[in-house]
Amino acid sequence: MKKILILVFFLSFTLAGLAQNKPGQIIGNWKYSVDAGGMYLTGVFHFFEKEGKLTGEILSDDGYTIPMTKIEQKEPNKFYLEAATDYDTYKITLNFEGDKFSGTGTSYDGDAPITGERKK
Repeated sequence: MKKILILVFFLSFTLAGLAQNKPGQIIGNWKYSVDAGGMYLTGVFHFFEKEGKLTGEILSDDGYTIPMTKIEQKEPNKFYLEAATDYDTYKITLNFEGDKFSGTGTSYDGDAPITGERKK
């Protein structure tokens, strides 16, 4: 009985670990939409590996490319990003669930909800 309990305990932690996003799992293109007070901003978050580190850029549908200056994994499925322009620093928190994400972006204009999905 004791061995069974130990096995169940071990398996529960192992399976929980497998369900977590690892930084490499978000590599690729993710379409996003930001509700900026009734005005919708769209584009693509492009995540890639460079010199062994996760990095990325924001490609807006308006034609702007904004490099990400920071990417941190805060929790198993939660990532914190920063992207800077000459005028502002965007601070973004995203929660990934499979091929979809949601979160919040903060800039000098305030907070705005972000949603999106993996681009196929």
